[in-house]
Amino acid sequence: MSDAQQRKAALAHTFSLVAEEYDARNGGFFNPVGARLVTLARPAPGQRVLDLGCGRGAVLFPAAEAVGPGGAAVGIDLAPGMVRRTAADAAARGLPQIRVALGDAERPAFPDGSFDLVLSSFAVIHTPDPAAAVAAAHRLLAPGGRFGYTAFGPDRDERWAEPTARLAAFAAGPERARGRLRAAALNRLAGDPAAAADLLAEAGFTEVRSTEHEAVSHYRDPQAWWDALWASGRRSVLEAIPAERLPQARRAAFAALAPLAGPDGLTRRTAIRYTLATRPARGQAKGPKTGPTAPGAAAASGPAGTAPSAPRPPAAPRAPRPR
Repeated sequence: MSDAQQRKAALAHTFSLVAEEYDARNGGFFNPVGARLVTLARPAPGQRVLDLGCGRGAVLFPAAEAVGPGGAAVGIDLAPGMVRRTAADAAARGLPQIRVALGDAERPAFPDGSFDLVLSSFAVIHTPDPAAAVAAAHRLLAPGGRFGYTAFGPDRDERWAEPTARLAAFAAGPERARGRLRAAALNRLAGDPAAAADLLAEAGFTEVRSTEHEAVSHYRDPQAWWDALWASGRRSVLEAIPAERLPQARRAAFAALAPLAGPDGLTRRTAIRYTLATRPARGQAKGPKTGPTAPGAAAASGPAGTAPSAPRPPAAPRAPRPR
């Protein structure tokens, strides 16, 4: 198995394990970010939206509401557990415009030009080959369509890096640790905004704009933070720690959290980067890439609804249950 395949397997493993509690423990952070990405992308009624790495639907559900029953909101994810739970949620909410299936952001199995918008919140930043994922998004968009994704920026208080750094120090031997920590690895799309803009331009995107907005996580106490960690992608860090060392690792992390505590618990403020880019319309010459904007600046102008109507994507295949 190649390194890329191992990383994808680690992602699928980790996010399947956390699928049941993911939304309850971490939805307060991820859902507003996903909703904001949809707001910035401005899907119109009747449009077709693809969510790469849909997780528990932070982007998928607000996108489905925006496009309405005459549109389509399709979500793909590497993790069978996420696919199963999100498909069940969509059925329970009575949203027939949603389809969810297993799928790889680097090789989504849809015809060219199938979507008006391709979105991804905290997913394409993990894929081993970000150039392939960006090229796939460009291929799947109708001319004039837009691609948007989110990435983590810095914490407003740098001390928030210390608790997870202390946990990582308790990881097992190098080989096991490398395998377990693959799911937490980030790629070029998550790094310097200028480098990410270059990657998008290389794929043929124009009008690249990045904005920042603060997201807030609140934990009533260190135990709530610990529980949220187990129900997130950071579970891979915890799984790299031998079971007999977990109590000691937990105490070390809690000691690092102590200076961050306030009268109402723990509050973490993180800058989130929202990036939008456009596939040029037919006959439109590719202009120079546009660099990232200052934090808080407006997103790229021009409604997403100007994209020509794309053929409706085929029905998503039935996702197999995890073994």
